[in-house]
Amino acid sequence: MRIVQIIDSLETGGAEKMAVNYANALADKIEFSALVATRSEGLLLEQISDKVSYLFINKKKKIDLKAILKLRKFIKSNNIGVIQAHSSSFFIAFLIKIIYPKVRIIWHDHYGISQNLKLRKSQILKFSSIFFSGIISVNNALKIWAKDYLKCLDVIYLPNFILESTISANDFQLHGEDGKRIVCVANLRAQKNHDLFIKSFPIGPFT
Repeated sequence: MRIVQIIDSLETGGAEKMAVNYANALADKIEFSALVATRSEGLLLEQISDKVSYLFINKKKKIDLKAILKLRKFIKSNNIGVIQAHSSSFFIAFLIKIIYPKVRIIWHDHYGISQNLKLRKSQILKFSSIFFSGIISVNNALKIWAKDYLKCLDVIYLPNFILESTISANDFQLHGEDGKRIVCVANLRAQKNHDLFIKSFPIGPFT
């Protein structure tokens, strides 16, 4: 199997990290694992395994012909059979499917505001989903939404996972006492409820 992960950027976000995780994890499991960043690079570039083939296409606008053709050339020359498109990168994957029909699309839905799915409506996504071979949802609410709203029948819930860090723990020092440190890795979004997290400290086990 030959798969490419496609993500908008390599900034330190949840979907971005998972795209890197999938590319790295698959590198030892399949014949060819690749990752393409479409709009910008970022700190996660340093975490891509040497076993992963990487490309940045520098997409400048919604429909960037130069970037699309660059991606198509990469997919064709490496005989890639599956695109795993993360979040909004489904659209460029759809455009590739139009001009290179033999490739299959798996859309990976990382939508972070799953409590407001009734307001989530996208006709472009709905139409594009006709061309999806499958959908991976990161929680069960997204799975149900995809089955109800989109046009792809093969939808699964697959929770996110973490890989062992490639950065040595000796590279940085954390303040505080051993056994009394907390690291919060959630994005700064309202639904992550950082306010409650901070307010819970006085009643938690660390006081």
